[in-house]
Amino acid sequence: MSISRNKDQQPQLSRRALFTGLTQRAQQSLEVQETVQRTIPRPPNAVDEDIFTRLCNQCGECEKSCPESVIRLEHGFPTLDLEYSHCSLCGQCQNVCPTPALSHTQQDIGLRARVAETCINAYGFCDACQNSCPSQALEWRDGQRPSINNDQCSGCGVCQSDCYLGAIHLIPR
Repeated sequence: MSISRNKDQQPQLSRRALFTGLTQRAQQSLEVQETVQRTIPRPPNAVDEDIFTRLCNQCGECEKSCPESVIRLEHGFPTLDLEYSHCSLCGQCQNVCPTPALSHTQQDIGLRARVAETCINAYGFCDACQNSCPSQALEWRDGQRPSINNDQCSGCGVCQSDCYLGAIHLIPR
């Protein structure tokens, strides 16, 4: 960084040094932020909620392109309805989005799976959800309820869809 001093001995940054410093600080702040902040379920790769609502132009292309038909427009913005199906994390919504609203690298939907007490694996063998998790967040235990690693879970809902007893529910993160 080049700093020159004028006759009053006040430091003067060059324009290049100023922009280099600003760029480095912006990159550092992006590296620190690991998880996406969500208040409602959004399509995978959505940016933080406050930025998402500014970037999304409410065109509905993501809803039209979803092969699982789980994207719904609520108040003009896309949300995920995983009650009867799951998100396959295919990336179609990201491919058709004309804005950077779905440009984040993290495929976090904003939901987390919870296994209820009604899971029958604690009483008898059930492996309906054992291999279903695409992010390997489901920790299987023979004779016990499975547990979910929240750091690995993307909230896609595949485990909920595969549980024929309805013992797995998705809740906001």
